[in-house]
Amino acid sequence: MTSTQPGVDEPAPDPLNDRQLADCRCPRDCGGRPEAGLRLVSPYPQVPPSGGGVRPPVDPYVPRRVGELVRDALNGRPGVFMGRLGNAVFLRPVSGGVEWDVEPRWIDGPHV
Repeated sequence: MTSTQPGVDEPAPDPLNDRQLADCRCPRDCGGRPEAGLRLVSPYPQVPPSGGGVRPPVDPYVPRRVGELVRDALNGRPGVFMGRLGNAVFLRPVSGGVEWDVEPRWIDGPHV
């Protein structure tokens, strides 16, 4: 698909639909779109199945300062407390990375 610019005789390529890539000759035959074969991996922790017998702590911990080390009891991961927004507590992996949110009832800690 192409669109024309005013005052120009040649149609300009449509930036959203025309990729104008050379024909693919790779063994994977990706069709000129190698990114189409990539699989996205979620940065969020895997939640155990509900039948796993995981229960929230009897006395959930309430983190008081940013940077405090706690444990997400739902999936057993330690995390650094980053803040709270509404009914969500945000934790970040100890080694750094993408934050995830957890309900306050699943916070166990302080984690040592």
